[in-house]
Parts: sequence; C-alpha cells; structure tokens
Amino acid sequence: MAAQAVKPATTFAEDRNGSVAIIFGLMFLAFAMFAGMAIDMGRITHTKTRLISAADAASLAAGSALLDGRLNDAEVEELARTYFQKNLQQGGDMYGSVSAPSIRVNRATGEVVIDATATVPMSITKLAGFTDVTLPVNSATRFDQRDIELGLALDVTGSMKGSKIADLRAAAKDLVDILLPDSGQPNKVRIGLAPYAASVNVGDYANAVTGGLAVDGTCVVERPGANRFTDAIPAGIDAMGALAGNKCPEAKIVPLTDSKSTLKSEIDAYGASGATAGHLGAAWAWYLISPVWDTIWPSASKPVAYDDGSTIKAIILMTDGVFNTQYVGGNGNSSDQARSICSGMKGKGVAVYAIAFQAPDSAKELLQECSSGSQFYFNAENGDELRQSFQKIAQRLNNLRLTN
Repeated sequence: MAAQAVKPATTFAEDRNGSVAIIFGLMFLAFAMFAGMAIDMGRITHTKTRLISAADAASLAAGSALLDGRLNDAEVEELARTYFQKNLQQGGDMYGSVSAPSIRVNRATGEVVIDATATVPMSITKLAGFTDVTLPVNSATRFDQRDIELGLALDVTGSMKGSKIADLRAAAKDLVDILLPDSGQPNKVRIGLAPYAASVNVGDYANAVTGGLAVDGTCVVERPGANRFTDAIPAGIDAMGALAGNKCPEAKIVPLTDSKSTLKSEIDAYGASGATAGHLGAAWAWYLISPVWDTIWPSASKPVAYDDGSTIKAIILMTDGVFNTQYVGGNGNSSDQARSICSGMKGKGVAVYAIAFQAPDSAKELLQECSSGSQFYFNAENGDELRQSFQKIAQRLNNLRLTN
C-alpha cells in the first residue's frame, strides 16, 4: 500500500498542476515592483519640480533686490529664504524633507547662487535596496553684464511748476538710485541729463556746438540742413543754432557720468519755466550717448560705439504737454521734428522710452510713436505713477537673467 502511494520520479517531474499559479505569483511581484517604482519616480519628479521652482523664484527675487541696491547682503539672503519657503509651500504637501537652502551673494559679480537639497523616502523601491533619494538643486541669477548709457530728456517747462516738478525730481532720483546703487554694480552705468524747455542750456559747450557763434553759457536750438535730424557732429552747416533772447532754462545738460551725487544735485535744482521745445530735449538726450560726439564730451563722458556688443544705449523722453516751440523754418513743427529724431536714433539701435505725465492725448500719441514699442511707453496720471514708471524703466535696463 505504501509503495503504491509514492509516485515514480518520472511521474512527479511530468506533473504540471499549480505551475500557472507560481508563474502568476512571480509576475505579480514583478508588476508590483514596477508599479511601486513608478509611484516613487513620480514622487521624485514632483519634489524636484517644486524644489527647482522655489529655488528659481528665490534667486530671481534676491537678484532683483541686489540689483536695486537698497538691501545689504544679509537682507538679500533673508529675502531669498522667505521666497524659497513661500514658493515651496505652494502646491500642497511635499513627499520629502527639504534642508535649509545655502545662499551665496556676490555683489562684485552681481550674482546670487542658491543650493537646496530634498530627501525623498522610497516606498516599494525599498525592496530593491533604495531607502531614499537625495535631490540636489542649484539656481543662480546674475546680471546681464552689459553696460548702460542713458540720456534723460526731462521736461522743465512752465507747465511743470508746483507739485509736478517736485514729482519729477523724486522720480528721476529714484532711477539714479536704482541704476547707481550705493553698494556699487558689476557693470558700467553712466547717465546724462538733457533738461529742456523752450531751448536747451548746454553750458560750457555752447561755443563748441555752435561753431563759435555763441559764448559759453548760451542756450541752443535746432540746426538746419540735411543732418538736422541726425547725430552728425556739430560743425559747419551742421552746427547748432544759438538762441537770442531770454528763453533759456537754468537747468543745464550733464554729459554721461557715473557720479550719483552730481546727478542728484543737478536734478534737485530743477525749476520750471518756459515753453516746450520737446524735439530739442530728444535730440540732446541722443547726443549725450552718441559716439559721433566723442570729440565734444570730456574723456570720462565719451560714449562707446553703437555696435560694441556690450552696451545698452537708451534715452527717456518725458513731458507733460504738447511740443509747441520751434525755430528753423522748413524743419517742421516741434512734434514733427521729434518724430524724425526718434526715428533716427531708433535706427541706430537706441532704445527710446517715453513717459507721458498728465499729458493731453496729442502728446500721448506722439510719445507712443517716439517710443521703441508698447513696452517702452508709460502713461503716468499722478506723481506715484511717474515714480513707478521711472523705477520700471531702471529695472528693465538692469536686465536680470536666469543663468542656470
């Protein structure tokens, strides 16, 4: 009986009962492992995306603050930590733990670098020997290292009296503070001033730009001839016209300078009087940054070439009224001349920003035409909006970019 209960070895080897269940069990384990790994990979991807987003937002915010120049290094680092944590919290719970970010501020190079790390625990993947995954992330923001040459055509006409001229002084100084922070900046920034009313007071340069027709301290007007709307050197027929009479503003031009104190002192002294020869303001803002004029300006104020590849050349044309004063017959009215001058400088690669300050519709239309596009035109209806306009232009000129 016992002998009959034991199957021969050959019979046992040929028995297939239960084999499908064994194969299915092995496949189930494999499928479960793959599914678990997919879930863990999703957790890793989600965490890394959140980490990168938080680090990038923090580096951009810190870089912008560094550029602004009003915060010290410790304050910039704290700002970066705040932005990092706030952005990390967006989007719900994290699947892993995030260590405190490492933040490095290099004011000399204009760079903010953030290193952050997250650790994501594994679930099913633990069976393969992986208990957790560490995710390092690096984000850096630095300045685009282009230099800036900026000419400001600022309206100091009679209609700017009272609170308007005070608002302009505050707004223009804001721009100077942003572009020339006390802590310094890695790129070279120079600003020139071209205040205008019924004419432009060119101070000590009057004799040189009028071909000897005017003594220094005399105001000038537009020139005739084929180059009247260009930046041709002021010599011979292309010399500036000298102004007779009392239509000369007290505010004088200031050639390109990186002296913050000089710029703010000149701006603080601005008064308001006279009519509006806006085309002269536009032209002189251009002349201040034109390399063609390098023989006119002192050594420290000489503009670089148009195509040097590393310099932003720009002007800001600001007014509160209609351009209504011109002198040379045949050149067209002040508005027409401004259009031609703006077209000429844009053709040389100069970025033209325009700000209308409580201006009539016709002035707004002109400034929109003069500007380099809709993103370069600003309409300010009060002093706060004027300051915001100047601040936005300064921030755009600084041109932050993400480097990682």
